[in-house]
Amino acid sequence: MPRGRTKGDHEAKRAEIAEAACQVILRLGIAQTSLSEISREMGYTTGILRHYFADKEELLLYAKNLFFDRSFERARAAAIRHDGIEKLRAMAISLLPTDTESVDRYRLLATFNGHAIGNSRLMKLQQKRNVRHWHVFEEVITALIESGDLPAQLNPRLEACGILAMIDGLADQVIMEPGAWSTNELVPLLSRYIESLRKPASLAPQMGRTAKQRSA
Repeated sequence: MPRGRTKGDHEAKRAEIAEAACQVILRLGIAQTSLSEISREMGYTTGILRHYFADKEELLLYAKNLFFDRSFERARAAAIRHDGIEKLRAMAISLLPTDTESVDRYRLLATFNGHAIGNSRLMKLQQKRNVRHWHVFEEVITALIESGDLPAQLNPRLEACGILAMIDGLADQVIMEPGAWSTNELVPLLSRYIESLRKPASLAPQMGRTAKQRSA
């Protein structure tokens, strides 16, 4: 059997570096962060880091993807423990910025998005990741429509996008004004939004006209 690092060892080391890099990026900002700065944080040489990442941009992209993929796996796990619309609610709540780890995750995403503006390659890569994440919620919404827990008129992809856009928007507020939002405020707010999918506003006018017609 040939010697050397296995693929699992390589990925584990990349993840270790990414976690250390996040602390430096969140402390100094992306502009002030360098591979040499991250190397000092870890007690490595820059050459070791370059063995795993070509440059700072590749490292930032990997770190952002790593942490958000982990969070969406936790969302899937949260869904397994529930049925009906509670499955969707549990998934959404699991993504809220309610602790230091989750707030840092959204700070990292905001840092990446700001860095990606004007860079068509990075923006395209982020959009592909967005589609993957929407799909996690789209699958659950589709199943809830098929089971009758949600109205058949809903567009699963659009509603998935709406839920994640609301979570991202709340995360932006938490990042910009730390301490101003509590879990006791964020969770009920998101829960009400999820509950509103049972009777979407777009269906209300049609139902109202039907009622008038019957009373005429």
